[in-house]
Amino acid sequence: MAEELANLDNLRITQRELDQLTDLDISEVTMGWAYRQSAFRPQRRLAWLSEQILTLGVALIFCVPVTLLLVRALSGDSMQAVWRWLPLGGIGAIALTFAWSIYRWQAGKGLLTLSYLLDEIDRFNEMVAAVEILKELGAAKTSRLNLENQQEVIEALHLTRESLVCGLMTERVMRKHQRFMSQRAEMFSNIERNLATLQRLQVSDDASEYSRLLNEAIQIGTSVHRELSGGDRANR
Repeated sequence: MAEELANLDNLRITQRELDQLTDLDISEVTMGWAYRQSAFRPQRRLAWLSEQILTLGVALIFCVPVTLLLVRALSGDSMQAVWRWLPLGGIGAIALTFAWSIYRWQAGKGLLTLSYLLDEIDRFNEMVAAVEILKELGAAKTSRLNLENQQEVIEALHLTRESLVCGLMTERVMRKHQRFMSQRAEMFSNIERNLATLQRLQVSDDASEYSRLLNEAIQIGTSVHRELSGGDRANR
């Protein structure tokens, strides 16, 4: 029993593995500097609010001393001026926190694939936990609950884990070479535009060639008609 539970523990995709596979710091609401798309779900709002409070604290540490230094430089050591302008530091910190949050949300839109994979991994870990609970209940003699086809379920979990890990590795490679791939995509787009231009030029050349041949045919036909008409008049 202990060995089986240890195997289930090995199935979980841990936080450390996520950080290594993605090359980013992953949390409930963030992936590096970006917000996950599921960060604003009700079950994660507390973590998101904690993140905002921490950001606001850092912004206050930066903005308030800067405001005090500016007031002292402009108004001297007047405490009245300091207290009058001190709220400006708080307002600046709030604005900076809001702007930083908007930036992180926009950055998250560029990592939609990673955000989706992380949500799938969360569901996978929850599934592993549920299977673990069912196995523990099935081992209890007083419980009627039992996990049917345990071996098939564990094999399916192994395959799912491998697919998710492969997806994270693929996403990391694609993200790492995104600029290179975008340049190649632009190059292929230029090639397609050039081919389309060449095709249009070829059609234009074909039309010009057709017009030339048509004109020659008309001239030949006209010459033949003239010769025939001249021959008829001579016979008469």
